[in-house]
Amino acid sequence: MHMYRQSLRNQNINYRSGMFFVTTQVSKNKSIFGTIVGQQVVLNSFGKQVLEYWHTLPEKYPELEIIETILMPNHFHSLVRINFRITNKEHHLSFLISRFKGGTGYIYGKLRGNHLVEDIGEHLWQLDFWDDLVSSDDEQESIINYIRKNPQNWSRDRYGACTSYSFGNLNLLNKLSIAFVASQGFSANMLKIRRAKALNSDEIKFASELVASASTSPIISTFTSSQEREILRRALSKNRSFIWVCPQGIQPKATLPKAIVLACEERRGLIISPQSEDSRLNKKIATWCNEYVIRHSQEIWVGDISPNGMLSSMLKAFNLTL
Repeated sequence: MHMYRQSLRNQNINYRSGMFFVTTQVSKNKSIFGTIVGQQVVLNSFGKQVLEYWHTLPEKYPELEIIETILMPNHFHSLVRINFRITNKEHHLSFLISRFKGGTGYIYGKLRGNHLVEDIGEHLWQLDFWDDLVSSDDEQESIINYIRKNPQNWSRDRYGACTSYSFGNLNLLNKLSIAFVASQGFSANMLKIRRAKALNSDEIKFASELVASASTSPIISTFTSSQEREILRRALSKNRSFIWVCPQGIQPKATLPKAIVLACEERRGLIISPQSEDSRLNKKIATWCNEYVIRHSQEIWVGDISPNGMLSSMLKAFNLTL
C-alpha cells in the first residue's frame, strides 16, 4: 500500500498568474536564520544569504514580482505577484517556491557540511508551503501590514516580565550585573572566557576566571548551556552572588540543588522566570530571557558562541563583537 502526501494547493485556483501570500516553515520549526531582539528581526549570516537568494529570483524569473517579504527565525512570508507569461507553468507558484527552497537548501547543505550552521537534518524546509490567493486591495494591504508586524507577534510582550516568578533576593536586581552567555553544544571542560567589546571600541579583555572579576557584582545568565552551568558552579563554590534568568520556569524548591537553595536563602542568589513552575522550555522564551540578561548587565562575558546561532545574532544586534 502506498501513502501519498496531500498537497495544500487549491485545485480551483489558477497558479500560473495572480497575487499570492506564501508561507513556508523551517524543518522541525527550528529557529536557524537568526533571532528577534525587541521587535526587530536580526538575521545571522545564513539568514542573510537566504533572503538575498529570494530577492535574486526575479532576475532569473522576471514574471515574479516580490511585493513584501519577511524572513523570520524559523519561517518565511512573502506577498508576490506572478505576471502572466506564455512560458509560465500550470502550477507556476509551486515551481517558483521549489526554486527558492532548492537553492536555499543547497546553501544550507554546504554550511551544514562545514559545521557552520545548526544541523537540523537533511532538509532545510518542511515539504510543502501555504498560500492564499489575494483578490482585493484591502486584502493586499492587510497582508502587507501583517508581514511588517510579524516580529511584534514574536516579541517579549507575549511572555510577561522575567521577574513574574522569583525565588531569592530580589534586591540583587538593583546591583550592576555581569552577564555570561555561551551557546549549547560546547564542552565545559574547554571553557575559555572573554569579554565582549563594543564595535566602536578597541577595548577587549581576557580572563581565566569570570568569578574573580568585580566580585561584588552578581553574575547574570540563563545558565542553560554546559559552559553557563560551569560558571554557576564556580560562582557557588566561591559564594559569588548570581541571578538565574530561567526560561523554563523555576523548579520546586525541593528539586533544586542544595547549594542553589542555600544561596537564595542567604540572599546571595536569585532565580527569576517569566513562566510558572515546571513550564516547558520554549526557544522564543529562551531568546527573550537572553535578551533580558544582556540588557540588564554592565559587562558581557562569553564562552563559545555558535557563529550562526541566536546568541551571535543577539550580540551583533547590541553592537557587540567577540
